[in-house]
Amino acid sequence: MKKNYILLFILIFSILASSITAMGRINAESKNNVVDVVLDYKEFEQMAKQSNKDLSWWFVKLKEQGVSSVGLMEESLESMMKENKPIKVEMIGNIIKDMDWQKKYPKEFVTYLNNNNNKIDEYDVLATTNSKELYDFIKRGLESRYDFKKFKIFTADDEYLFWIDGDIEDALYTEQIGEQDYKGKTFTKTATLYSSKIRRLSLGFDPEKINKIKKSGLKIIPRPYNYESFSGEKYLNATLDEYKKYDIIPNYMIFAGSEVLGYKENVKGLEEYMKKNNIKVGLIESEVQREHAKQDGLYDLTRNLNYNSVRVFSLPTYIQERFKYYNYEGSEEIENALYRAVTERNIRVIYFKPFKYDDKIYVTDDNEYVKMFDGFKNRIAKHKMHIGDASVIKIHKVRVRHKLPIGWGIVAGGVLLLSYLISMKDKIKYILLGIGILGVSGMIIVMPSLADKILPLGGAVVFPSLSMLYLCARLRIYYKDQNKKNIIKIIGNGIKDLALCCLISAIGSLMIGSYLSDVEYLLEMSIFRGVKISQLIPIVIYMMIYIGYFGYKNKKLNPNTTIKWKDMKELIFENVKVIYVILGVIVAAIGYVYIARTGHETSITPSDLEMIFRNVLEEKLYARPRNKEFLFAFPAIMIGVFMAYRGWKWFVFTFGLAAVIGQTSIVNTFCHLRTPMALSIARTGYSILLGVIIGSIGVFVLYEGIKFLSMMRGEKLDG
Repeated sequence: MKKNYILLFILIFSILASSITAMGRINAESKNNVVDVVLDYKEFEQMAKQSNKDLSWWFVKLKEQGVSSVGLMEESLESMMKENKPIKVEMIGNIIKDMDWQKKYPKEFVTYLNNNNNKIDEYDVLATTNSKELYDFIKRGLESRYDFKKFKIFTADDEYLFWIDGDIEDALYTEQIGEQDYKGKTFTKTATLYSSKIRRLSLGFDPEKINKIKKSGLKIIPRPYNYESFSGEKYLNATLDEYKKYDIIPNYMIFAGSEVLGYKENVKGLEEYMKKNNIKVGLIESEVQREHAKQDGLYDLTRNLNYNSVRVFSLPTYIQERFKYYNYEGSEEIENALYRAVTERNIRVIYFKPFKYDDKIYVTDDNEYVKMFDGFKNRIAKHKMHIGDASVIKIHKVRVRHKLPIGWGIVAGGVLLLSYLISMKDKIKYILLGIGILGVSGMIIVMPSLADKILPLGGAVVFPSLSMLYLCARLRIYYKDQNKKNIIKIIGNGIKDLALCCLISAIGSLMIGSYLSDVEYLLEMSIFRGVKISQLIPIVIYMMIYIGYFGYKNKKLNPNTTIKWKDMKELIFENVKVIYVILGVIVAAIGYVYIARTGHETSITPSDLEMIFRNVLEEKLYARPRNKEFLFAFPAIMIGVFMAYRGWKWFVFTFGLAAVIGQTSIVNTFCHLRTPMALSIARTGYSILLGVIIGSIGVFVLYEGIKFLSMMRGEKLDG
């Protein structure tokens, strides 16, 4: 072992700085323990129509379960059409295609369209109704919210028409349809002008819906829909005036559509309103459970409100339809999804929608909802959480004086790793250390956003690689000590090495989890980037370490453990055999599956059996350990120790490959920064404990199996 006192001192100092920062993060996360549930009005209205109870009954029933509010969107042309109200919405471009269109519409409207000065085009919208009640509502909504240049109202007998100005950016088309000739060759592709985004313009609340929610004792959470080309100060003021009219002071502002209310020019007015009433910003998690649904102005609004915000889980359709899923009797898998969202992803508002059997039929048995909420509340109580007005995570900022020593520790770890990979003099090592510390310090101070990307990625690569460096050093010792094969000693050394490998990787986890513990990462407004590459690079480094410690095709171990050019040259210019190609394809396929399964944006998903197994662990334990760690990678370290004692180099290498996956997984667990750090610590602890048990059993079975085979051949196993 080389003497690296200076590097070790810097590492210890960095660990202390990381620990102080981590404690601040854990304290902030522990106080963020209140979860709220908001019902989706539209979907519960549809569900109630399929049940033998009215909507008000359902609201009261769910209020008893702890639900606080109902999310309600303002009425629009689209919502009126969906509710089968007497209204028709057409595109001007489709109207004028009809040669007789002028005979079918009121004279005043025809004259208006034919007047070239009015700048009418095909992207404009015409809404028509024969209901005086709808006419009054739409007229009031348009006149109170939007510029009079944007619309014009016509009346003729019992017919009311609303022309609304649109442009090509508002237009919606059908998918392109190919036209083919008699030979089946595509002649051209066409798309039909179908509708316009204008149909979603907000026109105001339906008073009947407002009263129904209030009589049920629930609060109203408005879902404002903003459309920049129509939005202005008039629209913002009219919207806020309507909140005041109906005495609505929402706990959260959960925006619909792709913009915040008032975007782009009038967000300042919204900020003032939200500050005055202490209204939290709702950050809606994306369906792939990574970051949030894209809404222009959302993050700037959150920052300007000093992070007075909550993450929102809007129950997606595929989760709604997980009733009687994985052979459960009812809504257990939906409950699991809510539980994971709250405990693992820092969700504090559940935007709840009713369960479904399929895309059309809702579950209308109220007992299923009561059962789900009871189970959910009991499970989150184990994490000291409860239902109420959603809590806001305390603002946690990582100061430069804490980032600097953490960065130095990552540099020291990198230099330490490099010094074992290649032969270098102490002078060169400390020159590299000095350059690294100066460079990192400058980057943290001058280019902090770049430092936030590079340093955590460096930590995610360096420390799992150092853990494999330690493991290879131990395996080399065991390989040279093949005469001592006592099963107790083998298992004991395996447990010790597993624990120390995990401890070294955990140092990287601590540094990353503390360095990136700013509130923006905890709210997942920013994320750790480089998850996949940080899992691949340590595998390559492990192969280099292994060649340094065990050589390439050498029967005898090299006297020193740095990488040899002779071994690398032999590897690079190796004659490739067919079996190597086959093995390479298999390894590549396994690697692809391993990397592709990292995250939620992949089509490669766990099997039903694996998900059932995960759910069982989740129900029984405080935190579900990762399967690949305790079933595969952690036992591989202990079995690798056994293989080293047996002198089987190929198996030592193979189980080492499995082991490095577990070490990168430890760091990856802490790179999910939305997950509370205490939960990640518990998850890793469970994995190590179970890995020790499974690894011990695996080593014992191998030992006894080989002993039995040796006895059958008339041999005797030493030890």
